[in-house]
Amino acid sequence: MKATAIASSLLLASSISFALETKKNDYDLRIDNVQILTRNAEGFSEKSRIYIQGDRIARITPMTRTALPAENTHDAQGKYAIPGLIDLHVHLSASGSTYENYQHLPLEANLNNHLYYGVTTVTDLLMSSDMMRSVLQLTNSAPRVFASGPAFTNPKGHGTQFGVKVHEIDSIEQISASWDAHLSYQPKLTKAIIETFDGTAIPLSDDVLKEIGKRSQSANLPFFVHVSTLEDGKRAIRAGATALAHGINFEPVDNEFIKLMQQNKVTYIPTLSVYHNQGDEHENQSIGQLDLAPIHPKMKACLFSEVKAPKTIRALAWQKKSIAYNNVIKLAKAGIRISAGSDSGNPYSPHGLGLISEILALHKAGLSNQQVLLATTYFAAQTLNASEDMGSISQGKRADFILLNKNPIENIQAITNPEKIYLAGSAVKRTKLIEKNYATTPIGFSCESSSEN
Repeated sequence: MKATAIASSLLLASSISFALETKKNDYDLRIDNVQILTRNAEGFSEKSRIYIQGDRIARITPMTRTALPAENTHDAQGKYAIPGLIDLHVHLSASGSTYENYQHLPLEANLNNHLYYGVTTVTDLLMSSDMMRSVLQLTNSAPRVFASGPAFTNPKGHGTQFGVKVHEIDSIEQISASWDAHLSYQPKLTKAIIETFDGTAIPLSDDVLKEIGKRSQSANLPFFVHVSTLEDGKRAIRAGATALAHGINFEPVDNEFIKLMQQNKVTYIPTLSVYHNQGDEHENQSIGQLDLAPIHPKMKACLFSEVKAPKTIRALAWQKKSIAYNNVIKLAKAGIRISAGSDSGNPYSPHGLGLISEILALHKAGLSNQQVLLATTYFAAQTLNASEDMGSISQGKRADFILLNKNPIENIQAITNPEKIYLAGSAVKRTKLIEKNYATTPIGFSCESSSEN
């Protein structure tokens, strides 16, 4: 009786072992003949196989190894795989239309836009509490959203004009209650705003900024600070900023700034395109020549028909773009981490398309194709404290990546025409994204009249 029980136990153990071994080699998807971008973006691997299980990359092997069984397979035919793009500065509550002909689109449409262009992760830097709740309910069918929730700003300061809740702070004593509210939104990062509007407003004090930075560090939340001037940038760094949301566009950076950036390992997010897109479109039609397929026809009509010359701050930014470009190159040469953020949602920066134009702007500024790729993949993931989960293509990471027909290290334009996009291990149906967006009616005024549509 005892021997029979032992034999039965051995048989059961053998069956379990066989089942586990079978499961080990039973993958959801295998992609063959793919060349994979290295983490440092210096080149591409030899032709390889990517095995996907669920939403993860389970294994990567060279083509010389025997193929393991998978439920589905795809022959990439030597195409180039790069990680899903990461946009470090978006505003999902806005659509990218002009303020004169404002068009509002829902969250889903804006996320569809991002996904169409291969943007699989976005960082929202000013989000309402209602939208934060919506983001928490998103599934793997939408790009991941790293959201700050309401931003910290001075009373009646920048951010208060958009009709969403912000934390208005003018003393350290006010921070505690606002910080508790901040954490209640389950944010993935913190955003504070320094904006003096050329000296006409009183910004957050150094003490307040440092306290917010200290609390962010304790909560392991990246600390993004909106800046515009060189002095504001220095104040943000001293306060513990992880990243500068916006670059220094109107004055050259100096050695003190560079040393502060180096010593504190701060990421520089220049957001060139949000300042320059309207001027570029007015003079060169550079944005309108890109693939506009997922942009709603009404939005396209409002943005790319009879584009007016920019005014005020945008006009000045376009005139002085060489300063912004030179700052990017100077910082890159100093070893500062440059990352890509589009500030999409602002005029002439539609979601998804905004990051593509930012990539091209960084290239135009003088970054190498390798540096541009790192700016929107691995460096961006590092800035979000998420490089163990995304930003490169390797075993264990989320299966977010893009297949390109041409090598983007040789020609960065290759990134504008993805062959295939994978989000959480599933191939994205780009035509479906277009159909969904076109079925959505933007809320706002027409471009031809002031009547409500």
